[in-house]
Amino acid sequence: MKKKTKIILFSIIMSVVLIIGVFAGGKYYLNKKEERQHEEMVSYVKKYHKLIEDEVIDMDKRNSVHEITLRYNTIEHNPMGGINVKGYVNDNKSLVFYANLDKITVNGQNKMDASIGGTSPELAKILGE
Repeated sequence: MKKKTKIILFSIIMSVVLIIGVFAGGKYYLNKKEERQHEEMVSYVKKYHKLIEDEVIDMDKRNSVHEITLRYNTIEHNPMGGINVKGYVNDNKSLVFYANLDKITVNGQNKMDASIGGTSPELAKILGE
């Protein structure tokens, strides 16, 4: 093989290796960033668990909710900037609710607000809706 051909072949191989390295590094970075964001959202949900609990209890007209469990593996970033999470009540996984945590501003003060976006039909019956 001629020297010029070896140089061109070496350059092509190095370029391919470099491109693969950049893509792999970028993917690793994005995965780590996503993991950190998820951990931060989990900490917010744990910190403001009581707000979500109060919202579910406020919906309970029959006083039948005794325990609320949040499923931390379902936490997602809401496109509007909040945090969505699923949960269930009374240790019954068919009694599902969908909660949302949002940061709101009231009189110039930032506060967290929880809302319930929906419930399973079974939970709606129990809550008296």
